[in-house]
Amino acid sequence: MTQTADIAIIGGGIAGLSLAAAIGGRASVIVLEAEPELFHHTSSRSAQQMQPTYGPAPVRALTTASIPMVEAKADAAGVAIYLSRPLLWVHYDEAPDRFDDLLATVSGLTPIGADEAVRLLPALHRAPLVDAAIDLSAVEVDVPTLLAWYRADAVASGTAIVASSRVTAAERVGDLWSLTAGTETVEAPVVVNAAGAWVDRVAGLFGVRPRGLTPKRRTVAVAPASRQVDPRWPMASDVADLFYFRPRGETILASALEDTASEPEDAQPLDDIVQTVLQRVNAVTDLDLGTPIATWTGLRTLSPDTSPVVGFDDAVPGFYWLAGQGGYGIQTSASLAQVAAADLLGADHGLTGLDGVLEQLSPARF
Repeated sequence: MTQTADIAIIGGGIAGLSLAAAIGGRASVIVLEAEPELFHHTSSRSAQQMQPTYGPAPVRALTTASIPMVEAKADAAGVAIYLSRPLLWVHYDEAPDRFDDLLATVSGLTPIGADEAVRLLPALHRAPLVDAAIDLSAVEVDVPTLLAWYRADAVASGTAIVASSRVTAAERVGDLWSLTAGTETVEAPVVVNAAGAWVDRVAGLFGVRPRGLTPKRRTVAVAPASRQVDPRWPMASDVADLFYFRPRGETILASALEDTASEPEDAQPLDDIVQTVLQRVNAVTDLDLGTPIATWTGLRTLSPDTSPVVGFDDAVPGFYWLAGQGGYGIQTSASLAQVAAADLLGADHGLTGLDGVLEQLSPARF
């Protein structure tokens, strides 16, 4: 049986579902997901933070626009989706120039010094700490609720979601793409490539030039501490990208921020990386993290300049990129979906602070 739609979205992660929700019934949409369930890969393996001072400039702008959008929806639903979780940038001797560069290039940061950092986060060892700055606008977000909203809004607006349907072939017939996806045939004039770690491979099925999007591993461990953990502590992130950690209830969620290239896959944690997570956090704190109670690894798919790739392909008609969120999908999804939906529909996205963002994210830049 052949299904038809105005827009076919390949990928049932946060990128694809947030876009379907943002289109909101203004066009017919079908979402094709290779896995049996939605949000299977990186979307469900996040640190659950929205941090306006984290990531490259376009990501920071999208995050700043996304936070009030999600907050407005939460207020309308009577749901508390955010927990205030300031982001504490900590500076050690291994990155003498990174801290000054951060302050010079990222707005929204307040220098507070090492002593104040230890007062706010008493688990930090004072001796090795050189300096610190804080982003008071950062929040922890209830990601399962956010993902459920995107799915519910997409379905309510008429989006058809077809799981267990990996796209294996594509052919342009006149003004339509004809896709083979599992046992389904889908026809649509526009196809959105939101396939996460598989985006360049999916592009190849359409005869589209790849854009050098590389999946990279990022492992998180949740472990108990030997000392009492205050759930209200800020999140700490090293300016040299050696670690981050934050409270998760009475435990600690942490990462060593590894950046190892990977094939597209269902990534699983490696024991040596998990041990590195514990060692790096224990070296700068008195947390004395023990055996993790949970670990996971996601794939951050990064473009050559680490910003997303969004827009119509410059050579192949009807092919739209929504790729390379690079682990920033949670914090950018609301505004990026609205921008992409407006672009697809020829409308105005209506968001302040995002003029020219599509030009910055254009696939033609690679």
